[in-house]
Amino acid sequence: MLTFFRIVDAHTKLLSKPAPLNARELASLRSILQNAGIPTLLDDGELDGTAYNFEANANAIAIAIARFAALFRDRLDLLAVLEEAQFLGRSIRVTRTARNCDAFLEVSEHIAFSPEIAVKRSQADQVLESLDLDPANSNEIALDALRSKLSNSATYHRFKQHDLENTYEYLTRLSYTDCGEQSPHLAWA
Repeated sequence: MLTFFRIVDAHTKLLSKPAPLNARELASLRSILQNAGIPTLLDDGELDGTAYNFEANANAIAIAIARFAALFRDRLDLLAVLEEAQFLGRSIRVTRTARNCDAFLEVSEHIAFSPEIAVKRSQADQVLESLDLDPANSNEIALDALRSKLSNSATYHRFKQHDLENTYEYLTRLSYTDCGEQSPHLAWA
């Protein structure tokens, strides 16, 4: 089983509201993402091409907001979500809660400046132990607090004991990710 580490922000107040996507708009959004070669991160149980619950990086170089504007010309609510996601460096999230309902497009809590990393559960436990974090009591740490923990030489030695020097270096670089006015956290699940 894998554990994923990623930068998230569930604390910053967003200006846009989730916007409904009808079937035609959802198909058009999928088409734009697919034609631009942007991978979608599917929720468990979803299949590519028919997914109603997924995330995609809104900041991919291949997609300009003008391309979305040409497609969703009369949907200012959808464009507001896409623009805010691009401005904040976030992913977009498509969700559908019930079978006979429209899907919704919203700004994801996932900050897309840095890719998520996947490690085995045992390795994740060693990372959290090296950071002196209890996974039973928390599932995230503020990037400022992470940076502080990583600057402690004892933390480095714990990573070294577990032969996780590469992970230590990666987390150190990750802890310096500039997320602007947001409140970024490293989360794991």
